[in-house]
Amino acid sequence: MSQPWIFILAVVAGGLGALSRWWLGALVNNHVYTSMRWGTFVVNVLACFLDGLLAGLVAHFLAAWTGMAVLDSIIGTGFLGGFSTFSTASVEGFQNFRAGAGRGLLYVGGMLILSIGLCFAGYFLGLC
Repeated sequence: MSQPWIFILAVVAGGLGALSRWWLGALVNNHVYTSMRWGTFVVNVLACFLDGLLAGLVAHFLAAWTGMAVLDSIIGTGFLGGFSTFSTASVEGFQNFRAGAGRGLLYVGGMLILSIGLCFAGYFLGLC
């Protein structure tokens, strides 16, 4: 990523990803009425699917179009890097464990299993 414009676009995409994370997280939390906050969960699982899809597309099209590496930097590192959030998920996981072991396992385990599963699904979809 030697060109400055790629760096600038990745930074802008990261900001847009962070705004999108805030918007989608708030939307989910305002419409899912449980004692657990599901916004971060949904955002991270979606981000894993989209990043897997992007990785599959890059693997599929990289040989045909070298611009895929640039898109991977802007969308993958920039937008999806700003969109997903490990730190918030960790704090919310900790809070759920404090509220009860079952609740914590549901949140953390569910996010981990769904994130990895959807990353695989996205990757193989991107290869098609």
